[in-house]
Amino acid sequence: MNLDTIERTQNDLLMRVRSRLNSRSAAKVLKSIEAAKGPLPGHLRAQADEYAADVLGSKRYAPWLYIYSAMAGEFREGWIPDNYYMQVVLPAIEGRYGDLSEMRSMTARVFGQEKEIPDRGYVVKGRLLNASLEPVSSLEEFTDLVFAGVEKVAFKADASDRGRGVQILDRDRFTQIAANLPDGVIQPFIDQHEAFAQVASRSVGTLRMTSVLEPDGQVTVRDAYMRFGRDTDDHVFSESNIRLLLDTATGVFSSIGYSVDWLEIDRHPDSGFIFAGNEVPNYAACLEAVKRLHRRIPMVPVIGWDLTVARDGSVQVLEWNSGHNDIKFSEATSGPCFGGLGWEHLGRNGGATQITG
Repeated sequence: MNLDTIERTQNDLLMRVRSRLNSRSAAKVLKSIEAAKGPLPGHLRAQADEYAADVLGSKRYAPWLYIYSAMAGEFREGWIPDNYYMQVVLPAIEGRYGDLSEMRSMTARVFGQEKEIPDRGYVVKGRLLNASLEPVSSLEEFTDLVFAGVEKVAFKADASDRGRGVQILDRDRFTQIAANLPDGVIQPFIDQHEAFAQVASRSVGTLRMTSVLEPDGQVTVRDAYMRFGRDTDDHVFSESNIRLLLDTATGVFSSIGYSVDWLEIDRHPDSGFIFAGNEVPNYAACLEAVKRLHRRIPMVPVIGWDLTVARDGSVQVLEWNSGHNDIKFSEATSGPCFGGLGWEHLGRNGGATQITG
């Protein structure tokens, strides 16, 4: 058995495991929605089954279509199920480039020192590097560098997602654990804009945007929503966050947000902040930054971005994701968001390795 065969076998096994976990996650979400809205009507379930089998290539992709239908109260052609996106779309359109963002230090190489990138330094195989990937001679010098003008920093480990692998550290704690940190990036803990602090003050609210390189070479933003933390969290966790759909063109808040259980709410459960009538500050600059930065890496057709806006109105790009960015919330609440790209045909056209069984 050669190395390529071993790698394909490992990838297939990993996909099978992810597929089973994804199915369980979908079933849990649907159960929560049905408890609030009632059972999914049989005709919508049948439409989802038919579309998954005939268009996407397998009934395996139907469970997320059930969720989207339950949320929308109807079935819409063109929806991209979460597991289909992860198992078929991303491998087909991105290939190995999808792994670039897993290594946090690649941000310095890909985007350089753009004003929106707040990275102060990196840990790479035990070495301490500044934002230009130049070695820093001592821990004391590195600590002075990353804490310049701030009291706290955020450390994000490579390949971390959903808020895991993130630590919020003061100077004392950082010096205690710096020698044992895994590979990752250090950023200042952002003093967020008052518009976000009113919603949740303890953690930094993040703007999630998905940009796409269109067939004509232009970059567009296909979806956008806010994620706010809870009072018990010092940063946003996927397991507890509050999500709020935005008008993708203007950044205006929807009047309805969603709990981690996918249930509708009109205000933040801790602060009581009412969503309606508010908007993302300096949203036009957020849009411009995402489009400009995406053009720096045209070999990656779709990127998920996590941004925030600082108290002074500056845009801060906290994270970019080229391989595991999440589209299911936007698809469920405002989709289909990715029409005209031909993604729905990739499964039948052999665009990526298919999982059987």
